[in-house]
Parts: sequence; structure tokens; C-alpha cells
Amino acid sequence: MTPRFRFAPSPTGSLHIGTARTALFNWLAAKSMGGKLILRIEDTDIKRSSAAYEKSIIKDLRWLGLDWDEFYRQSERTAIYKRSACRLLDENKAYRCFCPPERLESLKKTQYADGEISKYDNRCRNLTGAEIEKNLKQGKKFAVRFRVEDGMEIAFSDLIRGKISFKSEVIGDFIILKSDNTPSYNFAVVVDDSDMGITHILRGEDHITNTARQILLFRSLGFRLPSFAHLSMILGNDGSKLSKRHGAAAVGDFRDEGYLAEAMVNYLSILSWSPRDSEEIFSISKISDKFKIEDISKSPAFFDMDKLKWINGIYIRRKSTEELADLCTPYLVKEKIIDKKDIENESIRSRIVKSAGAFMNNLKVLGEFPGYVQGLFEEKIACYSKVASEVLKLDTSMPVLQVFLDGLKAKLNSFDNNKNIDFNEEDGKNLINMTGERLKGSKIKGRLLYMPIRVSVTGKTHGPELPKVISILGLENCIQRVNQTLEYIKDNK
Repeated sequence: MTPRFRFAPSPTGSLHIGTARTALFNWLAAKSMGGKLILRIEDTDIKRSSAAYEKSIIKDLRWLGLDWDEFYRQSERTAIYKRSACRLLDENKAYRCFCPPERLESLKKTQYADGEISKYDNRCRNLTGAEIEKNLKQGKKFAVRFRVEDGMEIAFSDLIRGKISFKSEVIGDFIILKSDNTPSYNFAVVVDDSDMGITHILRGEDHITNTARQILLFRSLGFRLPSFAHLSMILGNDGSKLSKRHGAAAVGDFRDEGYLAEAMVNYLSILSWSPRDSEEIFSISKISDKFKIEDISKSPAFFDMDKLKWINGIYIRRKSTEELADLCTPYLVKEKIIDKKDIENESIRSRIVKSAGAFMNNLKVLGEFPGYVQGLFEEKIACYSKVASEVLKLDTSMPVLQVFLDGLKAKLNSFDNNKNIDFNEEDGKNLINMTGERLKGSKIKGRLLYMPIRVSVTGKTHGPELPKVISILGLENCIQRVNQTLEYIKDNK
């Protein structure tokens, strides 16, 4: 039999990082076993489900590189659930419950106050046919409840955790069809898993108690039981369930911050699982070759943002400068460092590519890129910081800039008609060193040499390595900025 797995998100919110790991593990298990993956949108919660969230979830799954063999929506399968519910009613394995929501809420509060397990008190379980008929004639709304017999042990062998068992007394008769004729979660899941031929259910440990109810339904409907495996929770560094207060929690948030899909997949795959060779950096295709459900740990997984950034940095450095420039460009537009219409500008594009190469080793996430190139895409220096202005007041600053300017002009003139200019980081370093050599007799060195040059091209006293900045700006822009700075010095004497 071909193994069949399913990923079944509810479109009631964005794709959470924990849910994304569940999707990935199902995808990996299906691929490693030569099986199929079914994507099932569980949208029977009409009030909370939305098409926008469904679209967002699918977008995030595709961004992660996950695909599926079949697709279903529960909202399109309501007739199937009703037929199965009617079958259980006909076989006296379920019954109509006419209790209004107010009574059920009051019952729950009383049980909690008395320190009891909250479960239905079976008030409608043994209604006579006449009582049922009377309620129906009066137009009373009803839900359909499944009969749970006391004294039963519900046991299953979890592929990750081993044997797990429940006493039926703790469950109580539960609803399978709500009063609005929509199925309950547990009922719809069982009908779908059987109808779709699901052989393996791999999901979060918060579903373990649901598994007991679902096993009862599988057996009552005469369905074959699938294999179950429950993943541990993903926790923040403080040991609590991962949430927004630990940083980004939704896949879309990580994408927006500048994490690469391949890095996210790589990191998610080693949360509660690791290959037997202990390797940590691998592509999604390599992971599927190594993945085995029995290697998944039942211990909680701790989400380490620093490790994710480290892995992301590795994948960033595997990109070519052209690829990285393409990936970083939207962040420059977002921060309004460049205009969208400037993306096709050859000069701007060249500056982005150079910047990508210059700062590739500094980046942990793409969203950091604008911070490194801030001010490098302006034609002029907008303003000089207060500390920068103090540097320019030094008597040694003007001589330094005049010598540096001469060097820039000489380098520019060395190119044929200023065309095919290839001015790189090493050229920038050589220009600074040449400036220092020419000023040797004046004993101008160290901060007195470097600081005026930095201020003249950036307007600030701190920032990226100076040769990188000079290379990115290019000869003509550097000349313009140094001239601007010399004018500023003269005007403020």
C-alpha cells in the first residue's frame, strides 16, 4: 500500500512556524517513503475561516518549496459528513442532544468549580422516541453526540512516543455534528482520513487527546486505523510555547524579515529531528533522503533565533552577488533608499550588486542590508553629523581631502573616456594608502587620515569598512562628495 500523509491546516490565521514544521515533516515522510501528500483545508469553522488565510497558507507552503499530490476543502464535503453522522444515529452509536448552549456552559462551570473533569452529563442520551419527536416538532435545535461507553481502554502505539492509552471515562459523549449541521473537528477528520485513504497521521502533541476520540470513531464506523505520530511542541528559549513575544512566529514574518526559504526549511527540519550522521546543513532534497519518522525526538524543541540566523547567513553566502542583489533590492525599495523605478537604472543596479558583494559576509538576514548601505545611494551627503562636523574643523582635514581628491581624479582619468570603469574594493584601499603615503611628511595618519575621508564620503564618523564604501559609491560620486565636503569646510571656517 502506498503511504499517504496529510497536512490539514485551518485557515483561521497565518501559517505558524510550528504548523509549518508539521507540514514539512509530513512532506519529508511522504517523500522518504515514496508516498503521497494530501493538502486538506479544514475550514468548517465558518465564523473564523477565511479565503485570505487559505491563500496566505498556500503561498507560504509554496515559498518553503513544499508541494502536494491532492487538494481538498472540508467546506465542500459537508454531505459526506452528514451521511456518516446519520449512519451512527441509525446504528444507535450516536444520539440527538437538545441541550441549549447556556445549559452546557453552566454545566462546564459547575464541574470546574467542583474540581471535576468537564464532560457532558448524558442528559439527552436516553431520551425516548416520543421525547425526541416532541422536541423535533417544537423546532428545537439539536447537535449529534457520539456514545462513549465507560470501562474501555483506548490505546494506540505512537510511532514517536510508544504506547499511549486513555480511559473512556475521561472523555464523555462528544459532539460529532453541531446544531448548524457542520461537523465537529474530530468527526470531520476521521471521515476525511478514511475517505482519503490516509495511512499515517503526523501532527502536534496537542492532538494526542483528540486521537483517543478519533480512534473510537474509526472503530465505530468500521474504518481502518492509520498509524499515529505526535510531534513535540516548539518552545521559546524561556520554555514557554513559541509566540510573537519570542520574535517572529509566522512564516510570512520570517520571509518579510529576510530569511531565505532554504534556510527556514533546513532549520525547521532539525527541530526534534536530526539525521543519523549528525549533519546540520543540507538542502530539502538531501533531507528527504535521510528522513525517518523513528528518528524524531519526543523531547520539546527549543527555537533558537541565533542558530536560525547563523544558518540563514550560510545560505546567504552561497548566493552569487547577482542573486543576492536581486533578493536585497526589495528591502531598499521598502526602506525608500531607492525608488522602484530606479531598479532598472544601470548605475543603481551596479551599486546594488557591488553592495551585495561587499556586505555578503555581514548579513544574517536580508532585512539588514539597507542598514549597511544607508546613504550610499544618494547623489550628495544630506547632512554631516555633529561629530563629523567637529572632525572637519581640524586643520589636518582639508589637506587630507585635497590629496585624496587628487588621487580620485587621477584614477578616473586613467580610464579611457571614463568608460568601462571597474573600481573595486582593492582600488579603494590603494587610494587611501596612497593618500597616507603622500602625507607622510606631515605626520598625518591613523584617525587624522581615515576620519576626514570617511566623513567626506558618508557624512558620518562610523559605518562599513571605508574601502567598501568608496568602491560602492564609485569614482565620480566620491569626487562629487569630497568637493561638497571641501566647500562645507570653507563655508564653516
